[in-house]
Amino acid sequence: MKNLNNNYLFEIQSIRAIGCLLVLLVHVSATYYYMQDGYNDLTFFFNQIGRFGTPLFAVISGFLLFYQVRKKGFDFKRFLTSRTVKIGAPFVFWSIFYLLLMFIFEGKNPLNDGKKMFTVNFLLGNSYVHLYFMSIVFQFYLLFPLLQFFRSKKSWSVLLIIALGLNFYAVQYYSSPAEMDTVAYIMDQRAFLLNWIYFFVLGGFLAYNWGTFLYYAKKLKLVSVVALIMVVFFTMYEYQTKGSVSSNRAWNFLNIPIIIFAIIGLYDYVSKSKILLKTLNLIGQLSMGIYLVHMFVIYVFVRTAPETVWTTVNFPFVFLAILIGSIAMIKIIQLLPWNHLIITVPKSRGSKPSA
Repeated sequence: MKNLNNNYLFEIQSIRAIGCLLVLLVHVSATYYYMQDGYNDLTFFFNQIGRFGTPLFAVISGFLLFYQVRKKGFDFKRFLTSRTVKIGAPFVFWSIFYLLLMFIFEGKNPLNDGKKMFTVNFLLGNSYVHLYFMSIVFQFYLLFPLLQFFRSKKSWSVLLIIALGLNFYAVQYYSSPAEMDTVAYIMDQRAFLLNWIYFFVLGGFLAYNWGTFLYYAKKLKLVSVVALIMVVFFTMYEYQTKGSVSSNRAWNFLNIPIIIFAIIGLYDYVSKSKILLKTLNLIGQLSMGIYLVHMFVIYVFVRTAPETVWTTVNFPFVFLAILIGSIAMIKIIQLLPWNHLIITVPKSRGSKPSA
């Protein structure tokens, strides 16, 4: 069983890497939808399976914050400074970047709906399709100083149940009012925190029960593999019978813990391949940067690649090209002064799991 004093959790890095790849899978397959005038069976499968990526990111975001509190305690000033530099500055930079991109190349004026709606949409991450998650993270940061006072396993079990109830209501029962004011508009947005609160709190719950969770995940590897296969097959049945599914749908309240359990359980096998381990470690380390830049790489790819590229047979090569292009762009940004205000890249700790 791993000790809380370990400074680096390679299983978490792998989950973050897989979450990043799944998000990329959603957006590359969605690009195929527009380039091929619809999905086929394979691209639709990739798109739907990829929708586990965003909630995985949310869980890891919550986990890392609360795990750090367990190790180092909570310093509000340090928290505020750290989050402003690591998340706030990149969010503002890339929001402006994508707004300018759309204005210059697509002629879309973000002020068409007025300054008030521009401000609201900017804060909600509506500057570009993927930035909504950054807004969700910020909303969670507003709640985090209160949640960090809960330090016992029992209290986190209660919090998880409460978060589950709130999130379930938000995605299953909440309906938009007939007349939409600003508050109703915010609550109706995908970026509204209550639509995702369970996954962040699940991260905190795992942080306070990490040793137990890790022990059983590694002990019950076969069970986790079977459960993961069942999740995949059920998801296929779900989208084939109901159509496109959402990343924060109610079934993911169960699917995401199973997926995390399985990834941790299988990590010992993954770690035997140095190439695979180094690859996951690199992607996990660069995951936030990849998340921010990959939509620009896709945009450039769509505008420059010939139409003959957009065949289903080429999907793995297009996916790999966009991944490599995103990593290359991050490496170039890292050469710039003040690059830490543009992308957040944690320091590398090597590729071997701690004992």
